[in-house]
Formats: sequence, structure tokens, C-alpha cells
Amino acid sequence: MGLAKLKKATVILPRLETQEAVSKLAGLEFFHSLPSSSEYSHPYMDDLLLKGQRLFQDIDEVIRALGIPLEIGVMSTMFKGAPRDKTDYAIQDIRGFIDDLEKKSSIILEEPKSLIATQNNIAKELEEYLNVTAALKAAANFNLDLSSFKNLKRFFAETFIVDSKDVNEIQRSLNDLTIYTNKLNDEKTSIVIIGSIEDSERIIKVLRSFNVHPIQIPSHLPQNPSSAYGQCETKVKELEKKSVELSKKIEAMKKSSILPKFLSLHEAAKAAKDVLETTRRPAGTKNFAILQGYIPNDTEKKFKHLTKDYVSVLENTGIQNKVTEEEMVATGGWTEMDTNKEKTPVPTLFSNKKYIKTFEVITQSQGIPGSGERDPTPLIAFVWPLFYGIMFADLGHGLLLFGLGMLLRQRGNGSITTWGTLLAASGAAAALAGLGTGEFFGFHIIEIGILKPVFEPLGSIVGVLNVSELSFEQVIKILKVSVAIGIVHILIAHFLRVDKDIRDGNKNFLLFHDIPTIIQFLAVVALILAAIGSGYDIIGMFGVTGEIHNEPVPWLTYVFGDWVTVDVVAKAAPPIIIATVVVMIIGARKEEEEAAKHGHDEGGGLMGIIIEVILVRIIEVLSNVISYTRIGIMLLVHAALLVTVNTSYLHGGGIAVLIGGNIGIMLIEGLIVYIQTIRLHLYEWFPKWYVGEGTEFKKLVPKMLYSNLIWKDERS
Repeated sequence: MGLAKLKKATVILPRLETQEAVSKLAGLEFFHSLPSSSEYSHPYMDDLLLKGQRLFQDIDEVIRALGIPLEIGVMSTMFKGAPRDKTDYAIQDIRGFIDDLEKKSSIILEEPKSLIATQNNIAKELEEYLNVTAALKAAANFNLDLSSFKNLKRFFAETFIVDSKDVNEIQRSLNDLTIYTNKLNDEKTSIVIIGSIEDSERIIKVLRSFNVHPIQIPSHLPQNPSSAYGQCETKVKELEKKSVELSKKIEAMKKSSILPKFLSLHEAAKAAKDVLETTRRPAGTKNFAILQGYIPNDTEKKFKHLTKDYVSVLENTGIQNKVTEEEMVATGGWTEMDTNKEKTPVPTLFSNKKYIKTFEVITQSQGIPGSGERDPTPLIAFVWPLFYGIMFADLGHGLLLFGLGMLLRQRGNGSITTWGTLLAASGAAAALAGLGTGEFFGFHIIEIGILKPVFEPLGSIVGVLNVSELSFEQVIKILKVSVAIGIVHILIAHFLRVDKDIRDGNKNFLLFHDIPTIIQFLAVVALILAAIGSGYDIIGMFGVTGEIHNEPVPWLTYVFGDWVTVDVVAKAAPPIIIATVVVMIIGARKEEEEAAKHGHDEGGGLMGIIIEVILVRIIEVLSNVISYTRIGIMLLVHAALLVTVNTSYLHGGGIAVLIGGNIGIMLIEGLIVYIQTIRLHLYEWFPKWYVGEGTEFKKLVPKMLYSNLIWKDERS
């Protein structure tokens, strides 16, 4: 669970055998190839890559022409389901894999290619006839055979369709020529102009000034405008009918059992192409190639077996970022791996189990953990449902959300499955939290007759955090719980920062920042709790008014004993906070001095440090803690909205108000709660300890949705 340990793998082999070696590494599944470039390449690999690229392009063009999405959308997943069938490919090597794909694609794509070609031809022909129809529309009532004009040798005669308002001006411009007019309708008039061959250029020029050109009818059509127009209209209807029929055939094909085969071909061809592009020009000499990458430790035995015919070397990667703060400044951030400087960062491979793996998408939104950095995903897998569940607490809404998530998980694939699982986990947590609030679609569970016998035996569990009556005491109780959750969540972040600096060897940062920050945070939290215990007499609890507050401090008195009172905390916390501020200022000053030695004098000086430590960091602590009150606030908003909807229903609003209101609340607040949950992680938690500048481990052959690649070594 967390991050897999990796080894750096190096394979040295004759360049002629690169294709065989690449095939074996592809069969390893987990192999992250290091980028390499060489002036040497082998014609065989170049030809193979070109073949793979052409194959993929050919398949991709068909997929795009058919309008097939590579990953099914949410709505299609819900109502139709994603394709589940997978195609098996038995692979000897990459060359054989591409040959096999070519054979399969020539058979499977024969019909769609034919349909696409026919559709393209029809579309082209239809466009031509539509253009002719549009050109002849104005002359549809003009019944005259124009072919006789083309046989004239000494005279020039052409027919034009002009605006009726321009006829007189044209006649005046060409008053020495013979012009016959025929009014076609209120707007258009046909004119036939007859003149000598020498007049042709002048006639065309005059008519062109009116943006008019001679009537041109394609030679395969009757040269009578009226007849040609009628024939074009008939042809357009015929072609449109054929186009509709072809579209129906294509749509039927996209819904048939052959769809997964299309997607599988595309996916497999892309995988083959990408493998060859990644390993086309490995480093090395003219005759020998060097393939390098990273593999998980648990695949070492298989790697050695696959590369037994070549020279192979495995190296421990170590912890890449284990380096002191001074060294990081001096080297500009580069870190050591074993005894060698690594300019290429060690990739990160997650090794979480199925449920926890779902929440990797949240981690990745903040960046990939670097080598040696803790993976926050296991913690997120617990905390995310907790936050979401409390803010969206309702048994009915939670069960619906859980059902929707499971539907997407079962019927989807790829990222849809991941988000379906996350949605189901959030819904399950909301349903459990709904038991705590005792709410079922806004109604109290125990008051619903059919549910009372089921949940009554649970006793005090149901409604322990009752929100049906929003009294002041209940609101304060909910906000206290929210703050308590926030304190624990922030403390986890601080301790993870301590762990990171210990592992990195950053002693100065640990002593002058991490530990003082935790102590300061606990002192500020103690003051906040003391203020609550004093009845919010914030000034009076420090003894300014002469009154001594001996009230117990929430949580602290319960944990440490009766001696912990508001007065004790109010006297002890301020000196502790001042001491941590002094330590932080000293530490920050040392950091600036160390940076200045290496030419990085970018600090704000002593005054800047004091302002940052006293004002920025203390205010930040307060704002971070207060920010977690949004957990309780969203719970209260959720309850208030449901109370509003249910009150409207009970006062004659009807079932439509009840159903529509609940759907609206689920859609709108479900999204808002998601935003608030991710915000608490991205702004309050991650920045305190997480760097997230790692490199993702990219398998040579990615995860396949529609294909099963069975390599030779798997079958043997």
C-alpha cells in the first residue's frame, strides 16, 4: 500500500535485436522507459514504426469518421452501459502483433470503410447537385435550350439571370446590342444578350459589375435551365434518402456487438505505436543499444528471466530526495540517488489496493508524490468519505448517491469506474452519517412508521447529532465537532511534514519550523478552546477584568484532568506562543543567511521575517481551524434546505415539490459538498507538507480497457 519500491533496469544488447528486447519488456507490463536519444537507428525499427503509425492512423480515421467515442460518457454509461467484451491478442513479438492487427483490421474495418467511402461520395455528389440547384433556382421557370448558343461561331450569345431592378441600366449600358428579357418573378429576370465575338469581353465586364455571371449548366445535365433544375431537385431528394439510410446503417453498426472490436483495434494499435515511438532510438553505439527504465522490485525475477539473453543490470534507486536543506540550496534542488547524481527523477508507481486506489485521482490533482515522499492516498481514502458524509448527512440521500455510484462502477469502465467508486464511498458515508443525524430525506427516521422497527434497536446511535431542531446548543455542538475534526486533520499534516524533514535530513527546518509550528498550533487551539469554556469572554479570561475563570476547558480538562482550567490555559498559552515565534524568527534568519552564502538573497530581511511569523503564520493557524467549520455549516445548510422542502410538502405543496426539491438539493449541494471537501484538502492540508512534484510511472503498455495482451512468456 502506498508507493512501490523501484529498481533502475539497464539492458545492453545488439542493436539488431532491439525489436525482440522491446517486445519482452512490453510483456513485463511494469516498465517505465527512460527517454533516450541516439543518432543511430536501425532501418528495421524505422520501417516497423512507420508500419505501426500507418496502421493506427488508418484505424483512427475510421473511428473518427464513425463518430465513436473512445471512452463512454456518464449518461451513456448509466442508460446503455460501457462495452464489456475484450479482445485477446496472443503476442510473440511487436512485429507479429502489428501483423495480427493488420489482418484483423482488414476484415473488421472492411464494411465500415465501404460505408464511409459511399457516404463520402454521396455527400460530395449531393453538395454538387445542391450547388447547381441553388444556381439554377432563379432560372427554374426559364424554358430555353442553351446548347444552341455554344454552336455560334461569329456571334456571341449568353443568358444571364439578373435582378429585375437592374435590367434598365444594363440595357442602357449595352444599348447597341440585341437584348431579350423575360421576367421570371418579381425579383428576377432572365436576359439573353447577342453581339459579335468582339463584344463578348465588354458584355461579360458589364454584367460582372452587377455581380452576374452567365448561366453554366454541367454537361451531363439538360442544357435547358427549367429541365436541369427539375432533374437536380429529383437527384437531391434521391441522394438525401440514400444518405439517411447510410447514416442509419452506421448508427446500427455503432450499437452492434462489433463496437468493442473497433475500440480494441484502436487501443491495441495505439499501444503498439507508442511502444515503438518510445523505444525507437535507444542510446548506445552504432552496433549496441542500451535500454533503460524502472521496474517494481517484485518484478525483478521476471525481468531477469525475460532479459537472460542480454546483459542486464539492476540498481537500487534509494530515496531520491534524501538530502539536507543546505545541499538543496547549493545544488539548485538536485538530489542524490545512491552515489550518483540523477538528472532524471525516479518515477512514482502507486501500489494501493482497489478501494484506496480510487482516491489516487484526488492525490494526482495536487501532483504526483516524489520518490521518497509519503503517499497521502490511504489517508484521503478515510478522510474524504468522512468529510463528505458529514456535510451531506442523510440516510436517504446517501443511499441514492451510493446506488448511483455503484451503477456507474458496474456499468462503466476506465475513469467512469473510478469516479463511480468514489461516489459510492461518499454516498455510503453520507448514509452512515445520516443515521447519526437521524434523517431520511429530511424526515426523522424514528418518526417514519415503516423505518421505526428497523432502526429503533440502534437506540442512541440514531440521532446522536440531531439536526431536526436547529437550537443554539445543537449548532454549537456541531461546530465543535467540525473544529475537532479540523484540528486532528491539520495535526496529521504537521506530523507528516515532520516525518518528511526527518527522512530528508532537514534538521534546521525541523527544529526551527516544524516543531515550533506544532507547539504554536496546539497553543492557539488551546486558547480557542479556553475561549469557548469561558463563555466567549475572550478578554476577561486573561484576567483583564479581575475575574478568574476556573471553568473547565472543552476536551483538554477531560483528557488531562480537572487542573486544566480556562485560567491556567490563558496564562500558559501566550508565553508558549511567544517562545515559538522567537524560535521561528531565529530559524528563518538562519535560512536567509545560508541562502545568501549561495547567492540566493531573496528574503525580506529581519522585519519581513517578523511580520510573516507574527502576523501571517498565527493568522493562518486561526483561519485554518475556522475553515473546518464549513463541515458543520454545510450539514446545517443541508438540513435547513430539507426542512424547507418538507414543510412546503406538508402544507399542500404536493409530491412534485417533495421529489423535485430533493433532486435539486442532491444535485446542487452534492456538487457544493464535493467542492468543499476537495478545498479542505487542497488549501488546508496539502500545502503544509506535500510537494507533489514527482514523475508518474508510465508503463510501456498502458492499461487496456478493451484488449487483453497475452505475451509469449505468459502462455508458456
